[in-house]
Amino acid sequence: MANTSIEFTPISGSLGALVSGVDFASELPAESVKALLEGWLKYQVLIFEDQELTNQQFKSVAHYFGEIEIEEFIGKIEGDDEIEILGQHPVQEWAPNPCLYHIDVSMQEVPSKGAALYAVEIPKAGGDTIWVNGYAAWEALSDSMQQFLLDKKGLFSAAHRKALDGFIRGGQKTHKIATAFLQHRSEHPIVCTHPETGRKYLFVDELFMHSIIGLSFDENDAICSFLFKHISKPEFQCRYKWRVGSLAIWDNRCTLHRRVDDTNDRRIMHRLPILGDARPMS
Repeated sequence: MANTSIEFTPISGSLGALVSGVDFASELPAESVKALLEGWLKYQVLIFEDQELTNQQFKSVAHYFGEIEIEEFIGKIEGDDEIEILGQHPVQEWAPNPCLYHIDVSMQEVPSKGAALYAVEIPKAGGDTIWVNGYAAWEALSDSMQQFLLDKKGLFSAAHRKALDGFIRGGQKTHKIATAFLQHRSEHPIVCTHPETGRKYLFVDELFMHSIIGLSFDENDAICSFLFKHISKPEFQCRYKWRVGSLAIWDNRCTLHRRVDDTNDRRIMHRLPILGDARPMS
């Protein structure tokens, strides 16, 4: 298949597009890579269906969007030190819940630029992924709320209060893990500006954002609860039902995502995080 007729078909009114006219079996010409990167910035989530990728082809696709990031805390497929495998083992009680809206590794000083997720084995029904448009979530806030948030920073930790609950329930066996998680924390603006588009977006995270700096516990409960409810509005979202061979690549800087936890069937995904190149900036 020639890479000369790339088309983007929106999958919701807010973000996300199905991409056709791309053949990843061979190296893409420069004009095709340019079209994909422009589409990525426009739609934030790109989905390619019916792909049959070797491990090397999967890596090559991710490299069009940036350098691959190595995350030590996620298991890898056999014989490879870069491709992560998700869903192979039951989620531990203490583990942060991927079914909460989150930004990948937002607790790092430089979070991932993006991520590529490839469906290997999926349930007959359920296990969809939902993405949230951070631009739209910001733009829908009132002027007063925008002004309130503009100078605020969030404290992001690998051990959000919901994760801490899991550590407590896990007892002695989770203490070491909890200590390691608490060592990873960063401060980021609640309102950020995308380094390529120049647009402002809401940078909040139900999984990893512990609190807004400078607010009391009760104030944080109120404001964070509002923000987490706000980002969950369906008008900011797209939802995708996976097929075997589907590949999704999203801009982690201006989106959130979550897995829909509505099935107990196996759901095996391969994942490649794309290395961030700058701290989130207001």
